Amino acid sequence: MADAILKTEDVVIKFGGLTAVSGFSIEAERGSISSLIGPNGAGKTTCFNIITGFYKPTSGRVIFNGKDVTGMPPHLVCKTGIARTFQNIRLFTGGTVLQNVMTACWVRQRAPWWSAPLQLPIFRREEREIRERSMELLAAVGLDGLAEEVATGLPYGAQRRLEIARALATGPELLLLDEPAAGMNPQESLELMDFIRDIRDRFKVTILMIEHDMKVVMGVSEWIRVLDYGQLIAEGTPDEIKKNPRVIEAYLGKEAAGC
Repeated sequence: MADAILKTEDVVIKFGGLTAVSGFSIEAERGSISSLIGPNGAGKTTCFNIITGFYKPTSGRVIFNGKDVTGMPPHLVCKTGIARTFQNIRLFTGGTVLQNVMTACWVRQRAPWWSAPLQLPIFRREEREIRERSMELLAAVGLDGLAEEVATGLPYGAQRRLEIARALATGPELLLLDEPAAGMNPQESLELMDFIRDIRDRFKVTILMIEHDMKVVMGVSEWIRVLDYGQLIAEGTPDEIKKNPRVIEAYLGKEAAGC
């Protein structure tokens, strides 16, 4: 691939005697929206955990923007330009919507840590900038009117959008979305497709997504990879994946293949 922002090279991870992922090799094109699909337990979230540093692979490499980030701690992976959301929403309990996004913005903090307790001008200036940036992000996801609400009190779909805004606050080039449509009704899922495209275009990010809602996957993805029992069994365009006999047998089924 001419301009791959992310490469994984023959990644393997074992937990005791169990091989959870084997030979996982992908290339994600810069600026693309692609999906990783497969049955429950296929290893999809495990792959995300490897890419973002939560798991260190047994063997293989993760290359981001030409740099080997294999086994790098999650906070350093984040600073290189990779952000993610989680299958189970993880908001800061008790914090407001605005505070959740502002906290993520501090990943790019320029002022020295000791300037905060001293309330130095450099810290106060950066805090104002972060507040403004956070409000811009909330406006982008349609939550600016709820900035002072407690984050965990938001409706489910709004919490999903907040989690994406918080990920975007770290200034990523690559955004990993783990089941963003989970728990959404059909109308919300339809709106999510437009939202994902808008996020890609507005923030110039590459998006890699895990999702079980095949209408969302087929509707928004430019490239799809299929994982089964920890191994890639197919990849291609949505039309190619829908017609792939192995994918239909392992995951889609004949009815879902007609999406």
